Amino acid sequence: MKLDLIPQPQYVRPLPEDGDDIQTPLPAHLAGMRVKLLTPRSDDRLSRLARELFGDAYVALGTSPDTYALLSEGQPMRREAAERLAGRHDGYVLRIGDGGLSLHAREASGLYYGLKTLLQLMRRYDPLPAVEIADWADLPLRSDYLDLRTVYPTFPNLLSYIAEMSDYKINTLVVEYEDKLPFRRHAFLRHPELALTEAEHDLLLLACRDHFVEVIPKQQSFGHLEFILKHPSYIALRETPDSVGELCPHRPGAFDMMAGILEDVAALHPDSRYLHMGCDEVWSLGECADCRASGLTREASFIAFVNRLAARVRELGKRPMIWHDMLMHATHEELSALDPEVTVVVWIYGGHRMKRDALDMIGKLRRAGLSVIGASSVRCWDDEGDQNYPVIRNRVANVLRWTELAETEQLTGVIGTNWSAPFALGSPYGLFETSRYPAFFSADQCWNRRADPETYLARFLSQYHGMDDATAIADGYEITDYYQLVPELLPDIALNRQVAELIAAMIQYEIPAKRRLPLYTFLFRGELYPGEEVMTSLRDKHRTGYAALEAAKTAMRTAIEPLLPPAMAELFIASRFYRFGLYEAKLRSIASAAEAATGERLDDDEEEEARHA
Repeated sequence: MKLDLIPQPQYVRPLPEDGDDIQTPLPAHLAGMRVKLLTPRSDDRLSRLARELFGDAYVALGTSPDTYALLSEGQPMRREAAERLAGRHDGYVLRIGDGGLSLHAREASGLYYGLKTLLQLMRRYDPLPAVEIADWADLPLRSDYLDLRTVYPTFPNLLSYIAEMSDYKINTLVVEYEDKLPFRRHAFLRHPELALTEAEHDLLLLACRDHFVEVIPKQQSFGHLEFILKHPSYIALRETPDSVGELCPHRPGAFDMMAGILEDVAALHPDSRYLHMGCDEVWSLGECADCRASGLTREASFIAFVNRLAARVRELGKRPMIWHDMLMHATHEELSALDPEVTVVVWIYGGHRMKRDALDMIGKLRRAGLSVIGASSVRCWDDEGDQNYPVIRNRVANVLRWTELAETEQLTGVIGTNWSAPFALGSPYGLFETSRYPAFFSADQCWNRRADPETYLARFLSQYHGMDDATAIADGYEITDYYQLVPELLPDIALNRQVAELIAAMIQYEIPAKRRLPLYTFLFRGELYPGEEVMTSLRDKHRTGYAALEAAKTAMRTAIEPLLPPAMAELFIASRFYRFGLYEAKLRSIASAAEAATGERLDDDEEEEARHA
């Protein structure tokens, strides 16, 4: 039996109807059904969610010695159901039938995820199907990524998204704060306008705790330090004057500065087990005189500094993480010197050698006695710096490769990285909201390695967008067709319309900007061959193309203003339309030259359009 659920459950069995024993259907709205919540120890997260589903007056609390259970009236405790979950992660057994329901688990998270599955069923089925679902996670660590470097959701939307993550059974969130963290000892690092307040940060952590999401704070500690090394007191710590984000590990004061910042980050995350130190892409390492004078290889220099940072992180009660890329060319002897308590996150996002390269790196690290987890990407560079939504064909393939590797290489988890820009000073990618499709695909695959990619599009349209007959709508389309389908499906989308409207606005922009003979692709002809036919063609393309761009700008602004703070909205609009203003200026220059030569010019309406585009 197949259900429109994300993640797809491990096992679903319809309950039989034997002879006169016909299953009594349950309505989708369960408010008012009396249930008993039994737990070995109280957990406000479970009681809160149960009361949301059934109503305050209808949930009775009790204790159980070793099993978490939620039982409607007349349903027995089935300890054998919980025993089926031995050795499983976050598992539950949900039974709907006999006029009632029962839910069993061995741990609090399992019961919570069982309630989330029930919630998904209630959204899409009325009456509820008579089924037994036995379900658990294949990977204990299933992580999403929140990159706050450029544009990111408003704070209320961030809190809503954390709740949504738990709907899809994501249990970890890596947060790259950069200058948005409310540093205490290093308060001067806070962004003057966009940093989270201490109260907001507390609410963010509380929301994660309430939804069984573990936070891993990410603090870059070697490269990508533009927001730190821009300060005059730290400029001298750069590897070279031009490497604005890269630290020299041998410069006096470099370790003390970085260790102090890590102490600040750790203090702001008292319940986090891990602290991700970044340490990727330190491109200029080894170039300065101090590095050359050390006599160390680039890799040995890197490892020595990481070890000092890792020791400090461990003293702070956290388990250090780093990215793998600076270790790619390290020898076995150099790798063996890396602190074995450091978890190395291998991130490889594509390419024809992706699987081979990942296997080689995992093996190399493990032979040196190091712990490894994987990192796919639900959004990354993909050779397209201003992408408006993820390059989905690449992202689906990458997620599938990494979940396959997690199974064959017995990895404990996969981080689904989600970058907001190619680097802190770069043009932003599309808004965070446009990446929900691959993010929840990653959740689907990390939870259940056997989840069917072929049905994911239909399941997403059903669960995330609330579309009826989603299976029929998706028939004949591939998993990678989602973004191009959204404008067509928009009139019938019932849930998360704001996201759908955002995607539709991005596609409206791409048609004149990238697809329909954009003016800039043949502007050179007006510069080099300013004949009458060239100028007439340019005027025609200008009139149609820039009118479409102006309409796209209006639609984009309407879509993003509810999702971003005003300053971020302006930054994003500029990132998409600034270059077209430059093309306009060039067109006016060419037109002026043509006018001088031929007497022809852009008419007044065209000039007015040019000024506003």
